[in-house]
Amino acid sequence: MAEKDNQQLLELFLTYKGRIFSSALGVVTGILVLCLGWIKALSFAFCVLVGYLVGKRFDSGDELRLPKLRGLFQRRRIY
Repeated sequence: MAEKDNQQLLELFLTYKGRIFSSALGVVTGILVLCLGWIKALSFAFCVLVGYLVGKRFDSGDELRLPKLRGLFQRRRIY
């Protein structure tokens, strides 16, 4: 009986995973805004997003190339 309930619960989560994840993210964002304020919560969310995207890139085995950032740190000659 419990195994059947677990299977149904798993199917429910897999069917509505986007809605469940978005709702949980909304709750966490709301708590951060209440505790930290808008600017700190947005900068925290931005850092989490960048970290997620970089981690996703590493997990997929892709090389992390940042050609636009390299241009910022190269020494430029002024004539």
